[in-house]
Amino acid sequence: MRPSTDAAEPSPMTVDIETVYQPVVEVETRAVVGFEALTRAPSGVWSSAGAMFHAAEQQNLTVEFDWRCRVTSLRGALAGGFPSGLTLFLNAEPAALDATPPADAHPVLTAARGLSVTVEITERHLMRDPAGLLRAVEHARRLGWRIALDDVGADSSSLAMLELLRPDVIKLDMSLVQERLAPDAADTIVTAVRTEADRTGAVIVAEGIENERHEQRAIDLGAHHGQGYFYGRPGPLPTFGPSGDLAEGIDRAPLPAVTVRDPAAVTPWGVCRSVAGRHGIDGNDLAASEERLLARAAQLGPSAMVFVTIPSSNDVSPDRHALLRDVASRTALTAVFHTTRVGDETGSRAVVIDTEEPLARERSVIVVSPTFTASSVALEAGQAADGSRRYERVLTEDREIALGAATLLARRIPAHDPVG
Repeated sequence: MRPSTDAAEPSPMTVDIETVYQPVVEVETRAVVGFEALTRAPSGVWSSAGAMFHAAEQQNLTVEFDWRCRVTSLRGALAGGFPSGLTLFLNAEPAALDATPPADAHPVLTAARGLSVTVEITERHLMRDPAGLLRAVEHARRLGWRIALDDVGADSSSLAMLELLRPDVIKLDMSLVQERLAPDAADTIVTAVRTEADRTGAVIVAEGIENERHEQRAIDLGAHHGQGYFYGRPGPLPTFGPSGDLAEGIDRAPLPAVTVRDPAAVTPWGVCRSVAGRHGIDGNDLAASEERLLARAAQLGPSAMVFVTIPSSNDVSPDRHALLRDVASRTALTAVFHTTRVGDETGSRAVVIDTEEPLARERSVIVVSPTFTASSVALEAGQAADGSRRYERVLTEDREIALGAATLLARRIPAHDPVG
């Protein structure tokens, strides 16, 4: 149940807010590589910054207030002569990044084009609006900003979204550094993060470093950079020299960026059709192969996402309903695309498609997780002499193919606000 809102509570848009900055360092050398901007609530109004952001949500001001905080942080950095060789980390709600910046933000955004900015996407509610989240990331990249996925490890959905978001920076939740998680759970998270970083070149940042033991733990986890009270508490920006050097530390090159290429297609078959190994298959054999892939997805658990497309000509058997229901209960996200709301009956996210669009002729199962990706994508190809349906199918574990097909489908999933 949502807490009640005091009618006299002030608007976060009208009170004074303060931005403080916390250093981010290279853990091996402790050289400063950037600062994270953090918004603080005015004294005596809210008990914490979290309470202030909650008030903004309660008053339907999340988008406006989120932009206000980000613009205030940029103004502070520009006024302080923030060096282009350091990275400025800014927090963002995806819904705000997906919205048009307010008019008064444009001069600041223009002035900040020379800064190296990395925007941190919070892990909260990642699966609520996948399409909006992807749009938000695209908008941020068009502003020239890099993307960080924050608090990875605090929720299994952050691992699932690693694959689709392909962040430039992966920020490990402090529970990993401070060893609050069970060893098996921590190992799963670290393996997934390291695998993604090795694939894409993403930088790993460990949060919550408060002593030398935490620092060594961060190094053991594979972190390149670290953040926490051990290196400095949030406060005013330091004084930068004429050349942009820090009084203590050195000017650093900006963090590298991950290359993200949009799929040049409009459906999964368009992504897969050039892959070697296309073959004909009948409906029964295809169904058996799909069931094996769905069973594998269920075993992957809450770090997996599953996308299923069903041709308009196909009915869904009771056995397939049961299997989809099981997969949806185990994975971070299972989305079913069909001309009816089949997903609703299975606990999946239902996406209704038009009978005349190309996707209505495709039959796909696409699985994405940090440890396994695969695509079974088939196109209707008429009937055999015995009356059974025939398909032309591509089955591949190529990661880029699966990510391209999954990205196309994720962009079509409507926002979902669960009741309760």
